Amino acid sequence: MNTAQARTQTSPSGRINRVGMTTRAREGEWFAREGVDPLSEAFERKRAVHAGMGGGMVTGEEALQLHAALMERPRQGKSAVYVHIPFCETKCIYCGFYIAPYRKEVSASYTDALLDEMRRERGRAAVGREPVHAVYLGGGTPTALEPKDLERLLRGIRENMPLANDCEITVEGRIHNFGPEKMRAAVEGGANRFSIGVQTFHTRLRQSLGRVCSRREVTTALERLLAMDTAAVVVDLIYGLPGQTMRSWEEDMRTFESLGLDGCDLYQLNVFPGGKLDRALKSGAAAPVADIPMQSRMFRRGVELMTDMRAARLSISHWGRTARERNIYNPLMKSRADCLAYGAGAGGCLQGHFCFMTADPSDYMARSRAGEKPLAGVARPPLQLALMRSLSEQLERGWLDLPRATRAAGFDAGAEFDPLLRQWERAGLLTRRRNRVDLTLAGQFWQVNLVQGLLDWHMHNQKEESI
Repeated sequence: MNTAQARTQTSPSGRINRVGMTTRAREGEWFAREGVDPLSEAFERKRAVHAGMGGGMVTGEEALQLHAALMERPRQGKSAVYVHIPFCETKCIYCGFYIAPYRKEVSASYTDALLDEMRRERGRAAVGREPVHAVYLGGGTPTALEPKDLERLLRGIRENMPLANDCEITVEGRIHNFGPEKMRAAVEGGANRFSIGVQTFHTRLRQSLGRVCSRREVTTALERLLAMDTAAVVVDLIYGLPGQTMRSWEEDMRTFESLGLDGCDLYQLNVFPGGKLDRALKSGAAAPVADIPMQSRMFRRGVELMTDMRAARLSISHWGRTARERNIYNPLMKSRADCLAYGAGAGGCLQGHFCFMTADPSDYMARSRAGEKPLAGVARPPLQLALMRSLSEQLERGWLDLPRATRAAGFDAGAEFDPLLRQWERAGLLTRRRNRVDLTLAGQFWQVNLVQGLLDWHMHNQKEESI
C-alpha cells in the first residue's frame, strides 16, 4: 500500500491500524498531543539540538583517506569556513562545549597550527575558487587569543580562503578580557560581525553561571564595540537559566533594545546530561531551571517583545534590528551546507559528510606540525540528506514549501507527510494553505521536534514499504 493512500483507523484495542504508524508513534513519538496547550504541552520532551545528523562514522586511516578524497571535490552552493578556538579562561556552569583552559603562551602556537593547516589545503579543490559566504570563529572563546594572534589569524583566513566580497566574518566571544586592543585587532583583521555571549545582563545571575563581568562592564564594552561603527554587533541571550524569572528575562531584552545593538539570538537553555549544571541541579547547588511550560512562555514573551521592537525575524532564534545583521552562517549550518573546518574540536561538512577534528588541542597542534590532517572521524551522509537539508533550512525560517521539498527529496513530500501535517495542524502547531505550511508560535517552539519527526516518519515508512 502506498503511504499516501493509507487510512488511519482505530481498532477496538486502541491500536492504530495504518501502514507505518504504531501506537508508540501515536502517543507522542511523532504525533503531537491534542486538546492541550500546544505551546507548552505538544510533546513530552524537546528533541535533539540539531535534527538529523549523520550516518555511519569512520575513523583512523579510513577517515583520512575519505577526507582526502572529499577535499578533491569542489564545494557546491553557498558555503562556509568554521575555525574553532577551544580555550576558555573560565568554565560556565551551563556550557557543554568546554575543552581546555586558556594559557597566554598557547595563543601563538595554536594560531600557527591553524594557519599552517589552511596553507597546506589552499590548493585543494574543496578550497578552490568557489566563494566562501561566511566565516565563523567559534569556541571556546576566540576573543581569548592575544591581539596580534587574533589579527593575524583573521588576515590568514582572508589570504588563504576565496572569500566572497560580502562574506560575513564573525568573531564569537565574551566581554571578559575583550578590551579595546583586541577589538581593534579583530577589526583590522577583517571581522565584520561580533557575536557576544552575554546570556543575561543581570550581574548576580551572571556570576552564578560563572560569567565574570558585571552588567556595567558588559554594557560599556558593547557600547565601545558599537562606537567603532565597523561591524555588526549581536548578542546571545538565554531563557530558562537557574533562578531566572520572567521579569529578569524581560529586563534582558529591554536592555538589548536600549543599547541599539544590531541583532540578538534568543536561545533556550539546554542542560547537558552529566554536565556541570546537571550535577549542580541534582545536588541542589544550583537554583532550579525553568520547566518546559515556563520556557515556552519565555519563548512567547521573547517573540512578543522583539516584534514590538520591530526587529526582523531572521530565523526561529535570530533577530536583526539593523541592516548590518544578516545571520548568514547559522542558516547555512542548519541546512548542512559545505563547511571547511579548522581547529581542535571543529566540525564541518563536505558533500554531506560530517567531518570532526580531534578535540585535544595538544594532539591537534602536534598533528598539524607533522603535516597531518588532525581528523577524529567522518560521518557518512544520512540516506535522507537532501530531504534533511530542505526541511532544516525551511523550517528554521518558520515555514515549509512542499513543492520545494518534493524537488529536493525526489518524492511527493505533500502526499508523504500529509497524515502527519494534518495531525499537527489539528494540534495547533501549523497552518496550511495550498502547498505552503506555516508554523504557529507553538510550532516554532517545537521546531526541532517537527524536523526530526518528518525525517523519522519518512524513514519509518521507507522501512515498512521494504518489508
